[in-house]
Amino acid sequence: MRRALFLHHDANSLVGLLGDAVAAEGYEISEHYVCTELDSGVAGGPLPTLDGVDLLVPLGSRWSVYDDASIGTWIQDELELLREADRRGIPVLGVCFGGQALAAAHGGRVTPAANEEIGWIEVQPEPGIDLPFATGPWFQWHLDVFDTPPGAQQLAHSPAGPQAFRLRKNLGLQFHPEVDTEVLEEWMITDRDQLRDCGVDPDALLERTALETPKARTRAEALVRAFLTSV
Repeated sequence: MRRALFLHHDANSLVGLLGDAVAAEGYEISEHYVCTELDSGVAGGPLPTLDGVDLLVPLGSRWSVYDDASIGTWIQDELELLREADRRGIPVLGVCFGGQALAAAHGGRVTPAANEEIGWIEVQPEPGIDLPFATGPWFQWHLDVFDTPPGAQQLAHSPAGPQAFRLRKNLGLQFHPEVDTEVLEEWMITDRDQLRDCGVDPDALLERTALETPKARTRAEALVRAFLTSV
């Protein structure tokens, strides 16, 4: 059986709808937690190797790719892991922080966003692009943005910046196709206050997420199927 490795950067991260969709395509799911304590950017150990990995999925994080004070001990190792996956031809599906790390690994910049995006938001395809996924709405929770790396094709954007790019067998996403209420509740263990600071009602966001989850599951399945078919 093919093996998909999900990289979690926070101790309260879940594979959610994305894990279900990847498993439905015939992949065995394995998971590695980079940080193993809540509210800590300290790595619990070295990153795994890519031996036996057929798909790599780096997920989101409460940290910033450029936050060397918090994650400087491991972020460069992860960027090199993403480059090694590219050299080996292993497909990579980067999500939010994972998409930003994927951009940074291949020469793009990651910077603070002019405006945060939190909630269920539509993304817009670039002119002439036939998106391999629906325009949404997709769940967003990010305070940073990435620049599409050199040589990559930007697929979509939102008012905050690029939302998706494709580079060889790499697909970088700014949005979160994995989110359902269980995933969001886990994130709120540490970051409910951040939502309030950004003017977002956590309970209202959970209610909206419960309503969106059935369609979000279908969109996640279609996204994964299209990406895996293309690679």
